[in-house]
Amino acid sequence: MQVDFADYNRVLSKFIAFIRANELIHDYIVDCGDCDQDLPQEFQEVTESYGDSIFSLGTSDEEEIRNVFAILCYIDDKDIEIQYGVAIGYSSSNKYQDMVKSFNERVVMVLIRQIERFLTKIGIDMGLDDKNTYSITVTNGQVNIASDSAVINATSTVNTIDAKRLSELINAVKTESESLSEGDEETLANSLEVVEEELKTDKPRKGFIKTAIAGIKAIKGTAEFATAVAALIQFLQPLI
Repeated sequence: MQVDFADYNRVLSKFIAFIRANELIHDYIVDCGDCDQDLPQEFQEVTESYGDSIFSLGTSDEEEIRNVFAILCYIDDKDIEIQYGVAIGYSSSNKYQDMVKSFNERVVMVLIRQIERFLTKIGIDMGLDDKNTYSITVTNGQVNIASDSAVINATSTVNTIDAKRLSELINAVKTESESLSEGDEETLANSLEVVEEELKTDKPRKGFIKTAIAGIKAIKGTAEFATAVAALIQFLQPLI
């Protein structure tokens, strides 16, 4: 974010390489879908406007994430020196450093904040109402969710999600968690909620589920707790 404009492309390459090497973050970006913008045309319009045009990043979080990452990858792939055209519209200053700084604040920081929000979500309450039960139906890879239904038989050509069995396994883990510390109990609750929340969606995100499993595996409990955790992880393994 504070790089000298002369070093921008070199540092950007390192930033993108870091993201691609980090499975959790990269899977999150990939799960947001493919950028559907015509990037060569977008770059041409922004560059040739001489400061009158900037990139359209989208209207949803998913669009912002995939579009910003695609824009940065395009800059890296084409070795574009943004201070000579792309970044002009992001600052009223005619100084290259100010242009690059403003571009970072209005484009790159959007991606960074979304990643930060994603990483924070992993360890916090995902908003699942414990008083409701959820019926998860999987058919040909599609997941449908209905509340207040306790039993379901689910089939898929890829994976079979048995919601009743999932509920039993989660309850078994909770039952054997009574001896855990307050911190471990909170970690466990958050991780289990992530699993339940992701299985409500029509496209469960592997990165979320993997992180939840890692959080659960890190908890040290009784032998009974470890057995219950192992059974749950074995059940979730086909999903990741």
